[in-house]
Amino acid sequence: MISKIKRKKYESYSTAYAGLHQIVEPDGLYNSQQRFGMYRWHVQDPIRFNKELKVSIQDLGWRSDGRYLQQKSDISSVAYWYQTEPHTTFPKLPSKNDLEVN
Repeated sequence: MISKIKRKKYESYSTAYAGLHQIVEPDGLYNSQQRFGMYRWHVQDPIRFNKELKVSIQDLGWRSDGRYLQQKSDISSVAYWYQTEPHTTFPKLPSKNDLEVN
């Protein structure tokens, strides 16, 4: 007998600064995994920097006994900054092939 895995039921929510606005349930055929769309705006608690900013995103799940499970989620992010004027010319961006993530 095959037992069904009981999934946690998530509910969407939306606030001014954070939200879980999209929950895609698996359909058992093409969409085999649960997926989410989330946002977080750092308006009230900005991340300040003067020269450079490096951000790392770690994608971990959980196995039994509190062990980490490395995942391969499709994660994207965007960052905005306020630029004082005048400023020097920005360096040329790398080509799209140089920006590709393997």
